[in-house]
Amino acid sequence: MAQRRRQDYDAGIKGTGRVMRKLMAVILGLALAGPAFGQVSAATDGPLPTTIAAAFREAMRSSPVPQGLAEAHRYWTEDGSQADDLDYLGRLQARIRQDRIAQAARPTPLSLTETCVAVLLQGCSVAGAGMLPLDRERRLWWQVQEGHTDEDGVGGGLLVFEQTGDGPLIPVVWTFEAGLYEAPILTRVDSGPLLVAPGVSRGNGAGDASVVMIRHEVGWRAVDTDWQGRAGPLLNGREVRHRPYWYWQEMMAMTPLWRPGDAACCGRAGVAMLSFDVVDERLTLTELRMLAPRDD
Repeated sequence: MAQRRRQDYDAGIKGTGRVMRKLMAVILGLALAGPAFGQVSAATDGPLPTTIAAAFREAMRSSPVPQGLAEAHRYWTEDGSQADDLDYLGRLQARIRQDRIAQAARPTPLSLTETCVAVLLQGCSVAGAGMLPLDRERRLWWQVQEGHTDEDGVGGGLLVFEQTGDGPLIPVVWTFEAGLYEAPILTRVDSGPLLVAPGVSRGNGAGDASVVMIRHEVGWRAVDTDWQGRAGPLLNGREVRHRPYWYWQEMMAMTPLWRPGDAACCGRAGVAMLSFDVVDERLTLTELRMLAPRDD
């Protein structure tokens, strides 16, 4: 399954190259119309909050994908230790700087195919870039990055920008939490269009680090992807411990299931097809259908 995911990813990147060649005439014209690549406003150098409470509020306000921040803050709060207060404040401040840089970035479609938008990753290279049509007037331009950081080692990055007409590219989502991001796709649920960026966690690469955004009239909002905590009776005590094989266009996934006593490598509670919807900006399991019985 992992090999197939990598093949799908490579195929997507190759397909992106074909699409970008077809769009080159459009891109060249838009490149001349947009602001200079890498232009960063003076706001990125502004003062930073000096207390944890203020820094957490600003980080949550400025991040397009705040769920991870909220989870880390809950852990810090529940831990009760004051020894790492300065370290935690420093990490929040670094996240605020990162978000300010990303918010101020104004690349051009052409530059996205050639040069990393410099936000976080060191030794950054462009792993893929492309365009997704949103409607007649708006389109999404995206860039997938590969690089590393001193704190987390090798990892990936994703940036997505929305453009209306011939206007500038405005950042709508950026994230650097996964080991690898794949080319994003657009799909739709009853509550609106979905932007999905499949992602694989760092480490052994078994975890799901996908990013899901939904567009409302006021703009893009992050979808809470922690669906297992809300699955209740449908999972019936079973778990999904590795990244499912997603069929995002159909809002479905196939996965082995684990019982509490199963080894981490091998779920023995059967193989299931899962169906999902987005309810109140939460990815929600709506159906579980067994494809293969459990291995006793």
